[in-house]
Amino acid sequence: MGLLSLAALISMVLPLVVIGLVTYYIMKTVKGFELRAAEKLTLEKESNALLSKEVEALNVRLQSIEQILKEVE
Repeated sequence: MGLLSLAALISMVLPLVVIGLVTYYIMKTVKGFELRAAEKLTLEKESNALLSKEVEALNVRLQSIEQILKEVE
């Protein structure tokens, strides 16, 4: 009887353990995706800030070139 009840206990607990492990793996994977997405977003924000500065610098240069061309005419 003891061996049979142990087998019954294992057959009841094993699915719970498997479900728990699968849930843990899914949560860990989702957390990794979230971290990578946050890092990517940060890099994109930094890139956009640099591009904005470069565009502003080009606008300043363009305005000075336009001013010089107006003076030459």
